[in-house]
Amino acid sequence: MAKKASEAKRTNRVLGVLVVLLLIGAGAVALFVEPSASSDATVVSGHDVTTLGVRPAEVSRSNFSAGWGIEQYDFQMNALSCSELNTHITTDLCAVARTKHGDFMFSATESYWDETDTSVTLEMSLFGFQDNNGWKRATGLLDAQMVRDLDGVQVKIDLYRTEVHGDEVLIAHRHPVDDTVNGYDVSDQVFIIAASPTGAPTVVAWYNGPDISFEVDGKNITLLYKRYGVATESGTLQQGWNTQVRLIPSGRVPYGWDEQITTGPELRDAMDAVPVILVDSYTFPNSKSVTTNSNY
Repeated sequence: MAKKASEAKRTNRVLGVLVVLLLIGAGAVALFVEPSASSDATVVSGHDVTTLGVRPAEVSRSNFSAGWGIEQYDFQMNALSCSELNTHITTDLCAVARTKHGDFMFSATESYWDETDTSVTLEMSLFGFQDNNGWKRATGLLDAQMVRDLDGVQVKIDLYRTEVHGDEVLIAHRHPVDDTVNGYDVSDQVFIIAASPTGAPTVVAWYNGPDISFEVDGKNITLLYKRYGVATESGTLQQGWNTQVRLIPSGRVPYGWDEQITTGPELRDAMDAVPVILVDSYTFPNSKSVTTNSNY
């Protein structure tokens, strides 16, 4: 019986050595053989042509921040409302946007100035709605300033509301009041405010350019502004070209949008695919605001 047990042990040892050798061999193969192209590993495919040149949208000119507000207030109201806000303060521009992530409100007020001043400031604020701590209220979250020289070119700020992917966004367009002013001397400004997936009002794009216009198709907002055309080999310069900036809610960064820039012949007569409503306008500085009934 002892002899049979010894033979069994030797057999087990031999089998064990064979298993180890097989494992070592498999490891060696794994080291020197390239992975199969049909493996389950994720392979990044090439860009679709429609995504070429996409990068984060410009926001560097925005100065909206929580640090601007020296005096910040909460205003009691059951829902964000410009008319309710104007019972507390006097606004020169105001609009509310409704989204599935949460509503937000933009307001702007020209600061006090007199004949001794050389410039004037437009104080801008973004509000969110909060229903906690015993109060339903508009809560000031971000503030910014826009400054103009009193002896400079007078500008007008038009405030629009439209929809992108079913959510309302606000578009502010600053441009010279005098439409004969050269756009290369006094550029337009456009900034776009949208709600983040958490409901926070966010400046998702801010652009300067000569004679800006824009189009909305319900999925994107495209800015159009003048540019010099193609310089040909003969030395002539093509006329009537635009820079075309397509702005898209980002699939990479949940709190931002992306841009895709191209150039081409002017596209000034395209129709918006979704309503673009002029909510409010203000001539800055030193003018009364013109308010419609659609700013909520």
